[in-house]
Amino acid sequence: MTRFTDSPYERMMTRRPEGGRETSRPHSLSHNHPCYGCGSYGSPCVGICHREMERWLKERKRKK
Repeated sequence: MTRFTDSPYERMMTRRPEGGRETSRPHSLSHNHPCYGCGSYGSPCVGICHREMERWLKERKRKK
């Protein structure tokens, strides 16, 4: 394969990431876990759970 530059980073960026599917996807949760069913699972919650925040926003919109 032809390289555009002589940079070692170009070769590194064209390789597949190491680790594969096991490291890219978080493990499955049990049904009684608080994060079970959350669409944001795998990304960190900062201070408050994303699901709790969405519920709070929906309730607030209903009250207005």
